[in-house]
Amino acid sequence: MPSGRYETIILYSRNDAFGDGLIRIPALRAARTAFPDSFIVYGTTRSSSLEHSLNRHAGHLVDAINVRTPLARLVADHRKGKGRLAVVDFRISARWLLQASASLLGRGIAYEANFPAFALSWRLGQRPEARPGHNAWRYHRLIERLAGKRLPFDHRLEPGPAARAAARGLADGKHKHAPLIIIAAHGSASKRMSADQVAAIADSLIADGANLLYVKTPGDGPDMAELAQRVPKLRLVDSAAIEGVDIGDILLALGEFADLYIGAEGGTAHLMATVMTPMVILSGGANMARWRPLSNCVDVIESRHASPTGLVANVPAPTIIEAAQRMLATRRRDHPHLPDLANCQPSNFATTTCMKT
Repeated sequence: MPSGRYETIILYSRNDAFGDGLIRIPALRAARTAFPDSFIVYGTTRSSSLEHSLNRHAGHLVDAINVRTPLARLVADHRKGKGRLAVVDFRISARWLLQASASLLGRGIAYEANFPAFALSWRLGQRPEARPGHNAWRYHRLIERLAGKRLPFDHRLEPGPAARAAARGLADGKHKHAPLIIIAAHGSASKRMSADQVAAIADSLIADGANLLYVKTPGDGPDMAELAQRVPKLRLVDSAAIEGVDIGDILLALGEFADLYIGAEGGTAHLMATVMTPMVILSGGANMARWRPLSNCVDVIESRHASPTGLVANVPAPTIIEAAQRMLATRRRDHPHLPDLANCQPSNFATTTCMKT
């Protein structure tokens, strides 16, 4: 069926935490590229970061964002006239996908389901294919299947001029050529580093001549006053206190300047990957084949192997420091420092090595 025949396309997911929304942006870009004249709806059963925190980056890629809305209601609301409707289902539950497939059967609606080997949307004459490992590529592949062609995969984001200007001021240290390292330890319980870890890492890397910047991101974490007392040379930034610039934009701009980011797996790591910041990531048990940051310069420390308790907050600081030193020794990133984004090509990614592209 020619892509122009789809009057409306519904992209549907369960919910979007910050990292979830980030790794769906390539699929949204691909959908807009393949179907420029279609009305594209992004719907979720729960909340979505694309509705608020990522709206500047993703809002223009879709025509409507409907959160906390059942798929059946979206289909009923947007099935008008004789225009063809397509549904791309990003959810992973077999029960939900089977229910959706059954409810759309025989209604002339194209359906692409996020299911092993795409079994629910297999068509006569097609060869079975394995579902890609990383979720970002899975979502993107569903759009390609709907379009019937390969599409560019692009997960990059760009900060605004105000954020870049603010980041320049924050990034300036006493030693101009010292490597700039960003640490962020705040987050949810399983994605949070301790004050002891941050203090030990900062003491060691500052002693080696690095320029360290601790950024307080949303969520709980080390007390800023305690860090200031324990490591006087560690520069502290409360991103929420910077007026007129979005926290995400500040982190993007800092990531462009930084030689290394250290933090737990989660939304901030995925954000740093959009500007290809080299990273040391502590994983609290997430499946890295499916959730790793989309960058070629990532060293992942699995807390279940590195910590006696299996917790991110209990990974020994020397383990993190050694990984940071390995990454700094390469001094590579996936694109030049402060790149000309118009000329930068998207790259593939790996999990535990820094590869020059």
